[in-house]
Amino acid sequence: MSRRRVSLVLVAAALALALGSCSRAPQLQDVGLPGTTISDSYQVSAQFKDVLDLVPLAMVKMDGVRVGVVETVQLTSSYVAEVVMSIESDKKVPHGTRASVAQSSLLGEKYIELESPLRGEGPPMGDGDTIPLSRTDTAVEVETLLNGASALLNGGGIGNLQVVTRELSAALQGREEALNAGLRDLDAVVTGVDERREDIVRALEGVDRLTQSLAGERDVVAQALDRLPDGIAALEGQRAVLTDALIELDRFGTVASRVIARTRTDTVANLELLDPILAEIAKAAPSFFDTLDTLLTYPFARNIYGGVAGDYVQLAGELEIDLAALLRDGFGPGPDLGDPDPAIQCGQFGSNCTPGPLTPRPSAGDPSEGDAEAPDVLGGRELLEALGRFGR
Repeated sequence: MSRRRVSLVLVAAALALALGSCSRAPQLQDVGLPGTTISDSYQVSAQFKDVLDLVPLAMVKMDGVRVGVVETVQLTSSYVAEVVMSIESDKKVPHGTRASVAQSSLLGEKYIELESPLRGEGPPMGDGDTIPLSRTDTAVEVETLLNGASALLNGGGIGNLQVVTRELSAALQGREEALNAGLRDLDAVVTGVDERREDIVRALEGVDRLTQSLAGERDVVAQALDRLPDGIAALEGQRAVLTDALIELDRFGTVASRVIARTRTDTVANLELLDPILAEIAKAAPSFFDTLDTLLTYPFARNIYGGVAGDYVQLAGELEIDLAALLRDGFGPGPDLGDPDPAIQCGQFGSNCTPGPLTPRPSAGDPSEGDAEAPDVLGGRELLEALGRFGR
């Protein structure tokens, strides 16, 4: 009986040892510690080049507020650290969010800090979405800073630092006011840039859209660039013609300026004389446009077509002529047609007979001037010749 009991005990011990070796020992993250488990959540991944000593169950914060915990930290096949985070379901992580490994204090724990973008980019991230490597970084560790300071203090350039400090102090001595003014101006510039941050972002987005458009039209741009040398060669072949055209255009401008300067007085006088005429036309504009269509049917009324059944009408009229008035007013004395300088007064044969200051008057004693070429007082002939040269 004693041997049988010993055998049963040995068999039970071996069976317990076998079962214990097949099971996985519980780990710390399997224990439901307070604040490390989230009942209702979704998972978001982030890729890092270096996660330092980040461990599972570390906090996940967004803009300084705890929103989840780190589930797993593992190395992918492409040798990139992938961190899986459990985010509370009521906390939304927008697209474009940046992730970084931060440290709570000088010797504190590591955690994931999520930084939301300035403006939400589309819908929030869902379960299984990943923050790419381009939007993640790692904070500088205290050990790295201490190592750099140690290298500097242990003969790594402390003498150069003293020289730089001494020279900088000598350069700024007596220029404190200018330095303060420069710092104030720099602060104003930075403040202005910060206030226009959204405008700058929109401008950069516009440049990005322009770049995408140019990338989509790459073939068209390439063809244009390929044809550009032919266009330049054609312009090169027409250089002499273009030069002559520009020279003639310069001459034409000179002549036109001279003609305008000569005719300025007469032009202003004519415009002043047109002013009352245009004023009266403006006053009569409503009735003028109302009766304009009457001229098309004169001497009939404009609504005559509505009462005419055919394509023609008959007109009966009566013309009365006062022969006494016709003989008195129609055949009165007037200026002789051959008189080069008629002795008339303004208002006798018209309301506008003011001669211009540059109007040429032929001499009565020189009959040969009728055959001579008229002087080009206003520069009209010169202007036409310039136009002809420019056209050729």
